[in-house]
Amino acid sequence: MPKAAVFWDRDNTLMADPGYLSDPDQVALLPGAAEALRRASAAGYENIVVSNQSGVARGLFDEPTLERIHDRLCALLAAEGARLDAIYYCPYLPGDEAVVEQYRQDSDLRKPKPGMLVKASLERRIDLPASWSVGDALRDVQAGRAAGCRTILLHTDSEPKPADAKDPAVDFIARSPVEAVEIILAHSADGEGKPQAARQAHATADQREVAVVLHEILAFLKTADRRAQTHDFSLARLAGVIVQILALAALLWAAFGWFFAIDDLLGTHMLRMLMALLLQTLALTLFVAASRK
Repeated sequence: MPKAAVFWDRDNTLMADPGYLSDPDQVALLPGAAEALRRASAAGYENIVVSNQSGVARGLFDEPTLERIHDRLCALLAAEGARLDAIYYCPYLPGDEAVVEQYRQDSDLRKPKPGMLVKASLERRIDLPASWSVGDALRDVQAGRAAGCRTILLHTDSEPKPADAKDPAVDFIARSPVEAVEIILAHSADGEGKPQAARQAHATADQREVAVVLHEILAFLKTADRRAQTHDFSLARLAGVIVQILALAALLWAAFGWFFAIDDLLGTHMLRMLMALLLQTLALTLFVAASRK
C-alpha cells in the first residue's frame, strides 16, 4: 500500500550550510530538526531527504565523502531519537562549472525538477499527492509541486521575499522544521495525526498509478534512446524498443479507458494494465540481455 512522505531538503533545512560542506565533522543539526523528524515519523510519514549536491560535479568532494557526511547526519539524528528513511541526492550539474566530466549533465534529478521525488515514489511506493515537500529555497517547493506534493517554504531567519511568498508553488511558509510539521499535521490529518491519502480531489488512486507507471515507461524509453546512441546495434535491443513501444501503447489504452470512462468494467482496466506491465517486463529483459553482449 502506498505511503505518504515528507521530502526534506538537507542544507539550511535539517542541517547548517557553511557552503559546499565537505567534512563530516562539520555536520550540525539545525534547532528542531530532530524533533520535526520524530513527530513526522510518529504520524506515519516517511522522512526522505532530497538534496542537490553539485559539489560532486564541481570537484569539491566525491560521492564516498558525501556518503560519510550523510552517515554523520543520520548518527546525529539517531542520538536524538530521530531517523531518516532514505536519502536521495543529485550530484549532476550542467555547464562549465562542472569540472568532473562524468557529472557534467542536465539531470531530471536536479531540483527544481521532480526526479528525486518521483524516483523515491517508485522505489519506496510513496503516494506523492499525500506527501509534502519542505525546503528553504523555491527550487525545493517547485520540485515538490511538480511531483504533485503539497509544499512548505522554510524561512528560519528572515522574512521571505514577496515574490517567493506569492509563488504558486508555495502552499505554506514556516519558520522552523517543527512549525513545518505542525502545518503538515494540521492539514493532512485524519483526526489521529495519520496521513490521509484520499483527500486529493485532483487525482484518483487509479489515475495516480497510471501516471506513475507512465512516467516509469517514459524514463526507460529515454534511457533506451541514450543507450542506443552509445552502443552497437543488436537485435535484442531492437526487439526491446519494439516491445517498449507496445507497452506504452497498452498503458495509454488502459489510461484512456480510466480517464474517459469508456466502460465500467474494472476487470478490463486491470487486464490492460497487466498487459502493459508484462510487456514492460519483457522490454527490460531484452534491454538487459542486449547490454550484456
